[in-house]
Amino acid sequence: MSLETEIRSIIADSGAQMGVCVRHLESGEETAIDADRSFPLASVFKIPVLVEAFRQLHAGHFRMEERWELTTAEKNLPSGVLTFCADGLKPTARDLITLMIIISDNTATDMVMHRLGVANVTKAMHELGLTDIHVPLTVRGIFDDMLISADPTQDLLELAKQSSKRDGIAYSSGPENNVGTPRALTDLLQMIWRGEIVSRAACDGMLEILLKQQLYDRLPRFLPAGTPFAHKTGTLGGVRNDSGIIYANDNSHVAVTVFCRWDDQSVAADPVAKWDRIVAIDSAFGKIGLAAYEQYK
Repeated sequence: MSLETEIRSIIADSGAQMGVCVRHLESGEETAIDADRSFPLASVFKIPVLVEAFRQLHAGHFRMEERWELTTAEKNLPSGVLTFCADGLKPTARDLITLMIIISDNTATDMVMHRLGVANVTKAMHELGLTDIHVPLTVRGIFDDMLISADPTQDLLELAKQSSKRDGIAYSSGPENNVGTPRALTDLLQMIWRGEIVSRAACDGMLEILLKQQLYDRLPRFLPAGTPFAHKTGTLGGVRNDSGIIYANDNSHVAVTVFCRWDDQSVAADPVAKWDRIVAIDSAFGKIGLAAYEQYK
């Protein structure tokens, strides 16, 4: 069975809409399924933010050792931990960039984006030739569109009872939202792996952070224990994503991007069915990751 046939079967069994791009970085061999379809990036947009951070670091716009003060105005709803920390905390830029990636901290993300300039993230992607990637929104911008209130000080238990708006910008596949294609994100990963953005040292710094990822429930779900995977997940209601580089062995690396839309509203009233569906979709991600690994290990 070919890798494409296997992945198509996994997608069909999942019952979700998926775009997939698998590229063996040493040989250039690629398997693509709906890889040029635009999807909401959810928190995968933090990879482009990471890239622009290292571009501005190289240009001398800030230093990793600088400390940026946490304030209530900067805080966001979770994911992450900084929203629960007291005002006045001064993490370093390195701390914030790391938290943005490895636990998808939303407050850290917007603190970094405000410092970089939001428009500069999309500009950087387009200067790299990745014109299918658009990042016009901060995390707060996404939440302001989706939720009745994005106030990070609100009662989170009450917030969990509310439904989010699905017909606004946050779920759009157009450039007014943070969007990209599986192929474009895979291209970005390839550039990082090859050391083609800023410098080899800068790209190694990006990979070092991506390799510290703590969220392992999707593409690496079924990989052999200890397999390095430099990646970033993304999640909204009805959207589940993952994009990264599997270190299959010292001489074989596989960039894999899977973006997914699924009908979470059909199970919204049944928590058990909803959780079963999430596990099934995440397992489909894991099967795709394992199939890519087995193909190139």
